[in-house]
Amino acid sequence: MKVVAHRGYSGRYPENTMLAFQKAVETGCDEIELDVQLTKDDVVVILHDERIDRTTDGAGYVRDYTYEELKQFNAAKCWDGKYDRMAIPTFEEYCLWVKDEPVTTNIEFKTSIYYYEGLEEKTIELLRKYHLEEKAMFSSFNHVSLIKAKKLEPDIACGILVDDELGNAGYYCSQYGFECYHPNGAKLTGAVAENCARHGIKINAWTINDMALLERLGDLNCSGAITNFPGICRAWQQAMQE
Repeated sequence: MKVVAHRGYSGRYPENTMLAFQKAVETGCDEIELDVQLTKDDVVVILHDERIDRTTDGAGYVRDYTYEELKQFNAAKCWDGKYDRMAIPTFEEYCLWVKDEPVTTNIEFKTSIYYYEGLEEKTIELLRKYHLEEKAMFSSFNHVSLIKAKKLEPDIACGILVDDELGNAGYYCSQYGFECYHPNGAKLTGAVAENCARHGIKINAWTINDMALLERLGDLNCSGAITNFPGICRAWQQAMQE
């Protein structure tokens, strides 16, 4: 089961920052999960919330700032001075770094609350620029974004994000050409896991931060655990193999 670092090593470092991504790789994670949005001047940036209030010392919507304005805010604000000031990274900055790292990337389109026109195209353009098509996958709660991404780049895998259980999930994914199902791990049932397996759909569950849930995913033959603590998940895997 692959270890997917949720917003990087977000349990110990400021989420969705270059430091969190670098530290996740140091733990030996297999994949990094991150979120992309668009600024007012159409720069693809990495940030989870549509507003910057929670994770930075600014306020307002991502879409209302240019990137020059946005990068003035401190993305490490939540950690009360434990870490030096950090800027919100651009997706291009991330691509330039990750192209030489031994990990894949799970890119979540943040289009379920506000739909950013052109986000899919601009994200794929950057993946192509840095030759990362074979080291990436897409996910989103907005499945229309994934349908669009499939039309633009059919060979990049897509996983539908859901919170509440989706009945007949494997069939649903297979009908739209989606390779993966990304459920809330705490709500994943054996019946859904079996349905996905029957249709050849891989399951990457979120957000797995306790060992009991991690063991349960193993029992359900899930493909990946999306976690805030990739180091702990990797250590557990190694211990289980001994």
